[in-house]
This record gives sequence, structure tokens and C-alpha cells, in this order.
Amino acid sequence: MSLFGNRLSITSRSLRPQLLIAFCLMSVIPLLACLNLVFPSIFPRSSVGVIIIVVSFLSLLGFFVVKRIVDPIIEISSEMKVVANGEVSRRLNISRNDEIGDLSNALNQMTQRIKDDMDELKIYGERTKDINLQINKQVIVLNGLLQISSLVTKGAVLKEIFEISISRLAQVANSTLAFILLEENEGYRVVGHYGFEAEVLATVEMPSNYHFINNLLFGTLPLKVDAANREASSSELLKFFGARNLLAYPVLMHGRVAGILGIGNGYEKFNYTKDDEDLMNIFTKQISIALENDFLNRKVQDLETKDALTGLYNKRYMVARLDEEILRAISHQQPCSLILLQLGNLKELYLKGGSAMAEEALRKVASVLKSGTSEIDRVGRLEERIFGVVLPEKNKRKAQVLGAKLIEQTESIFRKEDPSKRPSFQLSVVENPIDGVDAQFLFEKAKIMLNA
Repeated sequence: MSLFGNRLSITSRSLRPQLLIAFCLMSVIPLLACLNLVFPSIFPRSSVGVIIIVVSFLSLLGFFVVKRIVDPIIEISSEMKVVANGEVSRRLNISRNDEIGDLSNALNQMTQRIKDDMDELKIYGERTKDINLQINKQVIVLNGLLQISSLVTKGAVLKEIFEISISRLAQVANSTLAFILLEENEGYRVVGHYGFEAEVLATVEMPSNYHFINNLLFGTLPLKVDAANREASSSELLKFFGARNLLAYPVLMHGRVAGILGIGNGYEKFNYTKDDEDLMNIFTKQISIALENDFLNRKVQDLETKDALTGLYNKRYMVARLDEEILRAISHQQPCSLILLQLGNLKELYLKGGSAMAEEALRKVASVLKSGTSEIDRVGRLEERIFGVVLPEKNKRKAQVLGAKLIEQTESIFRKEDPSKRPSFQLSVVENPIDGVDAQFLFEKAKIMLNA
């Protein structure tokens, strides 16, 4: 439909001609009214009806043109409010060849880019979440390594180190099982585990010549079984542990294999990474250091002869010295005796006054025993509350006299103490060869006499 030529068309690609047409159409009524007022004779009365019809038609046509411009703008405004509230999947279905159509297309493109960017951000956020989760796991594992290192440095017991190690190993490479096997009595036993079933643990104590142990220890190490490294020879091993993937390292001590450290899971498509292998290598070295440190500590304890609290000789030294004195006594046909002195209420002292009071009581008793014996006698702390005195060249009667004297001297240093804080004492005396012919037998018999 064309009113003023091709340039002034309702279907024009520009809004300006459409607005001009709408303006012209809507201006007909006031224009005719003005002409009628100025020139009353222009429009005869007989043509008024026709004029009204034409004017009404032109007014409606102008209203249609304006509505055709305004309605899409209102629709665009409403849709953009929805998009602004987060509904970026909405699209404007306005197909026009003017500025409103261009605006609609531009807004649809912008909304699509926003949607694409949000989808990209969502994917990036999920990846970031996974990366943060992996980082957190790595941090926990590394903290565990530092904790293990601290425990090793402090000389903690192996059981505690194994428990910490297993709890951290379970967080490496999405593991559903972890284990530490140590060689013991020509076999291997589990000293730390996670994710094993009871029946598996019952069968893990296997001889060291079990073929998969040999394959692990004497094959290519570390043993890695995953989606990229799956061999038929490893099927029985995986079946034994109930896993599809396994990463195991040998634990070395003094250059020889002393155990196996391993992790595993049951995922179908899974590969161990270089980071997983590096962490396992570090864990293995920590366990090796812990084993060697424990071995050295036990060696040092075997070499030590003194009790740390009292400064007296320890049980290992006292047993060896008594054996020597028994041999000397037999050779020279002389007596040899042993006195045991026990603090009967040491536990009560701990409960009433704490460890400080109990340890002070032990030190006082040790001081009395040391000062009340001769240079050739040997005084030691055999157990937590039992002291012993090896008496060369003294028979049982002389040992009993000395024992009574030692108890009297010991009790005298506690007389000023509150009665509830005084230690009680039991005494026993044995002699070689009347009560036994070796040190271990004499010690055991003297202990029985203390509690008789």
C-alpha cells in the first residue's frame, strides 16, 4: 500500500517515512476543521457524510500505522525486562524490514551471546570447582605427608604413622582401597588398610613366595594397573584386591624390600597420573624412613643401660648382670642374692597427685636404694613400680637384713608427707642357687613372692 510513492510507504525499511505518514493521516481532521472554519463554502452540506467517512478511515489508518510502530517497541521492552531478570533463553519473534526489525535481531544476537557466555562461565565454573577440589585433596595429602614427617621425627610408634598414612592414601587418585603390607616371619601381613573386606584381610597374611608378591617385588616397579596399562597377568592380582586399578610400590629398608604400599579403585575408565605416582613415591619413602627410624630406635634402646627417669640401670642390664654374678658365684662357690622392692600404691599416687608426684616418689626411692647399697651392688628399675638390687657375695639372710634397712630408710623420707600421699612397699628376696639357677627364673620367682 503506497500513499506518497515508494519512499513514503508503510512497508518502508525506515521508521521515519512511517512516522511521517502517521502524522499526515492523523493531521487530516484538524486540517479539515481549520479549512471549514476559514472557508465555510468549500465543503457543501451534501458531502459531509462522505467527508466524515473519509476522515474516519484516514484516522484509523493513521492509528494503525502508529500502533504498528508502538506495539513492537512495547513487546521488545517487556521481553528485555524478562531477559534482564535472567531468562536469557527468550527470543524476540519480530520479523520486520525496518529499525524495529534490526533492533529485534540485534537484541536476539546480544541475548544469544549472553547465553553463550553464561554457558561458558558455567562450564568454566564446573571446571574450576573440579580443579579446586583436586587442589584441596592435594593440600590434604601434602599436609598428611608433613604430619607423617613430624611423627617420624618425634619417634612416634609405627601404628600411629601407619594410620595417618592410610587415611591420607585413601585421598590419592580417588582411591577406594589402600594398604600397607609388611614382611613378617617369611610372610606378609596387613599393618594398615582402608576399604578392605574382612575376608580379604583374613587371606592377606600370605607367604612371601606367593607368586603375585614375587611379581611385584622382582618385576618392573612400581606396579601400575589402569586403563592404559592392563595386562592379563595382573587379572588375578586385581581379583584378589577386588579392584580394577592398582598402584603399588615396594617399601625398602636398608636396601631390601620390607613391604608393599598400594592404592586402588574399581572405576572402569581410569588412569593414574604422574602426580599420583609422585605422591605414592613420597609416601613410600616416608614409610621407609619410619621403618628405619623405628629399627634404629629399638637398637638404641637395646644399647641403653640406664632408666631415663631414675638414672638407675634398666631391666636388660640387670638381667645380664645377674647372670654374670650367678656364673661368678658358681665359679667361686659364693652366694648371690636379688632384692625386689615394689611400690604398692603407685597408681593411687598418679590419681591423687598426678604424674609429677608419682615420678618424684620414684626418684626418691631410687636415691635411697643407690645410697644404701655398696659399690659392687647393682640397683635398677625393672618395671614401672618395681626396683631390683643385685647383691654379689651376699646370702639370703644378709639380703633380707639389707632389704629391711632399705625399706626403713625409704619410708623415713616420706613420713612428713600426707598419709594419703605416702607410697607403700613390698619386699621379696631370692638367692642363687636355692631359688633358681639363672637370672630370668630368679626375677620371675621374686615377682611372684611380691604378690603372694
